[in-house]
Amino acid sequence: MNAERMQNRIEYYKSALAALRTYGGDAELARGLARIVLRKPSDALRMLRWKLASRFAHLDRVILKFPNFDLLVSAKDEGIAAELAIDRMHEPVGTKVLLSILKDDMTLVELGANIGYYTMQEAKHRKLKKIVAIEPNPTSFEFLSENVRLNQCDNVELHNVGISDIDGNLPFYISKHSNICSITPRESYASIIDVPVTRLDTLLAKQKIKKVDLIRMDIEGHEIQALKGMLKTLERDKPWICMEYHAPMISAEDRNDFITTLESLGYALKCFTFRWSDYPIFGHTLVDRDTVLKVGNLRQVLEDIPKQVLLLFLAPASEPFELPKL
Repeated sequence: MNAERMQNRIEYYKSALAALRTYGGDAELARGLARIVLRKPSDALRMLRWKLASRFAHLDRVILKFPNFDLLVSAKDEGIAAELAIDRMHEPVGTKVLLSILKDDMTLVELGANIGYYTMQEAKHRKLKKIVAIEPNPTSFEFLSENVRLNQCDNVELHNVGISDIDGNLPFYISKHSNICSITPRESYASIIDVPVTRLDTLLAKQKIKKVDLIRMDIEGHEIQALKGMLKTLERDKPWICMEYHAPMISAEDRNDFITTLESLGYALKCFTFRWSDYPIFGHTLVDRDTVLKVGNLRQVLEDIPKQVLLLFLAPASEPFELPKL
């Protein structure tokens, strides 16, 4: 690691720990320090176990069993597949909040559906009207499609496309971790392909979807562009927005545009959590479940925490919401 990258990493951790203390006190700061120390060895052990297990079985694909669904994953995926196979969890706190919001007959849009982990849970948790699952990565989309068939989810509509602020094509950065592939460039990636992209407003109009109740978005730093392409939908339907906000990949100018746009549409931050707090360390999240969910003003939170990945849960200010028991 060169000197500049080392300095950036140090500044990142200093900012992260300051944010943890601001919004969680000394206890959250202590847990944050523990996660910094333990994450690398935990990741290394997980990867070793996953590689040994998949190599020993001589399988390219593995079916993982969960209480309400099965999930087909790639044995070559060093990202979410390894996490689910070894730790048996992915964003457990964020998942619980998301599922608490769902109601029967909702129409959901999944931006960055990946292989379908969230899609399967949503489909099995409530009698939803429709899930529009959108994934630009051709390989992940193949697994997503097979998981929809495997679990007989007949209310899921699939689209192999990226969501942005244009209708056309954009470069897509492929990682060994399927869940961090992105239209937004990353520090390390295995290859680049071109993928078709569209505005969400365009796609929904073409599919004649007249009402959206919730948008779940995990698109690795392309959130600002996606937001610009869904303004008609947000203005028309005022859906919940449940999303990962990748602050390290978003400029201060884009952050301000993001906040200003949502404020102008009447949105408020209902709750949030640090992505670190929802990441498995040796199969645990190392958090105090009573304090892991935070509340605050959207602008203040995002300006206070400029370098952390956050899970945000946003809705119109008038939308009732109670923090779920974790």
